[in-house]
Amino acid sequence: MKYLFITLLFFSNTILSDYSQHPEAQDVIKTLVTEHGFDESYVNNILQTAKKQERILESMSSPAEFTWTWDRYKKLFLEEKRITNGKKFIKDNSKLFDRVEDDFGVPREIITSILGVETRYGKIKGSYRVLDSLATLGFDFPRRSRFFQSELVQFFILARENNLDINSVQGSYAGAMGYGQFISSSYRAYAIDYDGDGYADLFNSVPDAIASIANYLKKHGWKRDGAIIQKVVLNKVNKTYNHQSNLTKYIPLQFTEGIEEEYIIRKGDSLSSIAINHDLKLQQLMALNNIKDQNIIKTGQTILLTKPKDLYFIGDDNFIAITKYNRSHFYAKAVYDLSLEFK
Repeated sequence: MKYLFITLLFFSNTILSDYSQHPEAQDVIKTLVTEHGFDESYVNNILQTAKKQERILESMSSPAEFTWTWDRYKKLFLEEKRITNGKKFIKDNSKLFDRVEDDFGVPREIITSILGVETRYGKIKGSYRVLDSLATLGFDFPRRSRFFQSELVQFFILARENNLDINSVQGSYAGAMGYGQFISSSYRAYAIDYDGDGYADLFNSVPDAIASIANYLKKHGWKRDGAIIQKVVLNKVNKTYNHQSNLTKYIPLQFTEGIEEEYIIRKGDSLSSIAINHDLKLQQLMALNNIKDQNIIKTGQTILLTKPKDLYFIGDDNFIAITKYNRSHFYAKAVYDLSLEFK
């Protein structure tokens, strides 16, 4: 029983599946063989090695961008170490960024912010085999199976074009790779060789990674010196939003801040001391928590320290360009906010 338990534990997140026999795999195999010249036995052998990863399915079912609050999400990225390392990354690559900004018109702060959010400037590029990720999502994630089957086809082609070992390439749970976490189709379409070695290497080349992100954003509508996001105030009828003359698109945005600032009252606390320690006025704290008598509180009681506040913005063309990198508005706003810390 001991050995059985260990075996079950080992395979709890990794399940062996012969994806070459999956009903929908035949379309993938046919596409690779008839349209892209792959040997059928080679494709079958590779798909047989792909492993179903339950953790990937769990992660895809509850992505942070769409399940977390804005407060929780932004705190993940706007933390001191990420900011400090981002400033160092910009300093270490200042001459490279001069070239990239001149060639593509994308600020170094935005590029660095994307790298910081995606991989902590290349330190965490993903630990899943891309083959496992794309096979799992292509054949066991019905909601987006067609998309990931297409990416699986692109991954086969990418590996062949770039002489990559298809069985060992690692990336995110969604199959994104390298410094900037490009999916296979984006890698093939937007990755560029910027260090002049004849190969667009997003795994190891900082110049290629930086320039490829800039190229991606430019191809998706980034405007040199254009606006990204502008804060607006509702119900100010005497003010209207005047967009830039070269602006083609903009989107309304709403973010709620302050909803996760809670405090559990400890022994010896008083409401006035809590207010002082958190830079609040006593009356403000009492009103926020509907407390009539400041002396009637108890240990273990949870109180709010800040009032939820809705903030409104207009996302301009360049904000929309960032959403082409990741469609979440949380993601694009976090990238923008982090970029401000580098200026």
